[in-house]
Amino acid sequence: MAAAAASTAITEPLPKVRTSPLALVRDLPASARDGAGDHATSAEALAESIYLSVVIPAYNEQERIADSLYKVKAYLSAQPYRSEIIVVDDGSADLTTEVVKTIDIYGKEIHEQAPGELMENIKNVGKGFSIARGMLRARGQIVLFTDADLSTPIEEIERLLPHFSAGHAVVIGSRKAPDAVVAPKPLLRRLMSKTLNVFVQLLTVPGIQDTQCGFKAYRRDTAHRLAILQRIYGFAFDMEHLYIARRLGLPIKEVGVRWTHCEGSKVHPIRDSYRMFRDMLKIRFYHRKLRPAQRPDDA
Repeated sequence: MAAAAASTAITEPLPKVRTSPLALVRDLPASARDGAGDHATSAEALAESIYLSVVIPAYNEQERIADSLYKVKAYLSAQPYRSEIIVVDDGSADLTTEVVKTIDIYGKEIHEQAPGELMENIKNVGKGFSIARGMLRARGQIVLFTDADLSTPIEEIERLLPHFSAGHAVVIGSRKAPDAVVAPKPLLRRLMSKTLNVFVQLLTVPGIQDTQCGFKAYRRDTAHRLAILQRIYGFAFDMEHLYIARRLGLPIKEVGVRWTHCEGSKVHPIRDSYRMFRDMLKIRFYHRKLRPAQRPDDA
């Protein structure tokens, strides 16, 4: 029988922004703590049956979230594995949540699929915070987050998945890999990207050429571990994930993907460039004692 589609709105008090995302685990309902504690037998069975979780952060995306969800739904419906979609609305001031609630995320043509999920932040905190919530709730063996504009098409997951069987814990889409197919970016974004990359190589994850592509996949245990350790809630959370993974000795693979510039980016070239530089320094400070043998709840 086809699973009935469902979108569950979850509106919960947020922890203070300066607290560790470990507080997210404590604040989420028990059903959301799959990676943070003991599993019930039924929850374990469901989690093991879901192969791919797709986390989509959204903030004021009423104009394009419906089209993006339909594209993701159409792709997943053609795959042989079970999957789930988790949309995390970051306190949108427009009709984003209303649009998502009216969409049949998983239609009747999708058999044995887990229901879709909508999580709502009661205020705008940041993309990194929303992704941490989605990652902690994810039940799939592989957890992918993708930007709401699908600037990297959902089909590109096929380039990432094979690398998990090779032993990688994190596989990231890259616009700078030799086999990447990238549409031209506006001049200001190109300058911002090049400047940011200089500091990335100096301060966080030298050798990784593209930390900011919004298309990254993780093993579930890795996703939960990084989300719990995460301290950055803004746009620099990608760098923090990769920095933590490298400090823990987790294998990272950078894979070329297709990418197209979409108008409507929430990144401000001047303000957010400064914030990302500041956050790089914070990342180094927050995780200066992190070592491979350390468990997330010991940090």
